[in-house]
Amino acid sequence: MNLLEMVEVAGIVGCGGAGFPTHIKWNAKAEHFIVNAVECEPLLGTDRFLMRHRADDIISACVCVSEVLEAAQTTIAIKGEYKEEIQSLKEAIDKVDANINIHELYAFYPAGDEQVIVYEVTGKVVPCGGIPLDVGVVVSNVATLVAASETLSGEPLISKYITVAGEVKNPTVVKAPIGTLIEECIQAAGGALIDNPIIIVGGPMMGKDISLISSDKQRVTKTTSGILVLPREGTIKKYKEPMDLPALKKRAATSCIQCQYCTMLCPRHMLGHPLQPHMIMRSLGHINNIEDLFENNEYVVNAHLCSLCGVCSVYACPMGLQPSKVNAFLKDELAKRGIRRATKEITDPYEEREGRRIPTHRITSRVGVAKYEGKLGDNLSEIVPNEVAIALRQGPGKLPNPVIQVGDIVTKGQSIASIPKGAIGSNLHASIDGKVVEISDVIRIKK
Repeated sequence: MNLLEMVEVAGIVGCGGAGFPTHIKWNAKAEHFIVNAVECEPLLGTDRFLMRHRADDIISACVCVSEVLEAAQTTIAIKGEYKEEIQSLKEAIDKVDANINIHELYAFYPAGDEQVIVYEVTGKVVPCGGIPLDVGVVVSNVATLVAASETLSGEPLISKYITVAGEVKNPTVVKAPIGTLIEECIQAAGGALIDNPIIIVGGPMMGKDISLISSDKQRVTKTTSGILVLPREGTIKKYKEPMDLPALKKRAATSCIQCQYCTMLCPRHMLGHPLQPHMIMRSLGHINNIEDLFENNEYVVNAHLCSLCGVCSVYACPMGLQPSKVNAFLKDELAKRGIRRATKEITDPYEEREGRRIPTHRITSRVGVAKYEGKLGDNLSEIVPNEVAIALRQGPGKLPNPVIQVGDIVTKGQSIASIPKGAIGSNLHASIDGKVVEISDVIRIKK
């Protein structure tokens, strides 16, 4: 099998984003392959850990992917302050004499946004509503390359490297089989130090608060990159609290002063994309019902351009409003209605963009997690659970079809569900040895 076939069989998806199948993303020809090594979310250190300890594997996979893409250029984009990680990568590059450049970035948020990183490295702006391939670029993150390296060694994607940080005894990176309980990951970091915490899967800016869902549903998936245990009474609470449309509308109508800071600091707007959160807030504040929002309203249609980075909500708005929550709602509604921009315009970034990039440490302070920075240990804690519940849904596309039955004995790495030929989706494999005890929206395996 070639690399693409191996990656497809292994069920690899983008480990740092929405979980798009990697074999589809890499089935292209690109001028430039960029490795996203920025890891811009505060507190997360998984990619940094992998760069320090798995640099050889990252570079070997990088070379293979570049060959598949027939990329003339290959660049690792990384924050300049990651000195140890840069040194590890340089040594790995020198070992194999690879033609790979390292591009050092200023530490700002969200430097790791795919479209932002393309501009920082190449000077090209991805068309609004487009993807990096539209300008001849493919971007993959460090964890995805590590997964590809393991696939080359014969192991499918069955486990995840995850940052566990915040109010835990020993903040660390854990390696957990897919389907492991989130609580087991927290215990691997010494357990929570506080009662009734907020538990965020992902980073503090874009991660999801899972505290309110059933504990059995709190499981490691292919896209889990971080688990944060944070105080419920902290600053983070107001940014993660769910808010329905009537509440969002009321706040937009009564409190939005149209200062435009949300737009002026929006990373996508600064690339020239016609995303104007302040106009979306104005539109929301002046409607009678939800359908009115979608009546020839170009501002609302442009909500699908939002990356949901949260800068507008956490940093920009002086009134404490949360335009990113409004945009998240609108993106869902636009998708349901099949509404997108008809064209993909090429835009020019604003001259003010460089001066409006927000230092990561200021975001960390504003979101209320500064006290947890720099606490991550350099040891790996590996989890061996007695049970896993592997969700069939691991990203976009079709659900895979189970190829085992309740009662079957399976071994670690064995195929348990496969996607239909030619469909978008990812195959699943047993992440532990054991017996299949349930097949529903999950495949549950017990030792």
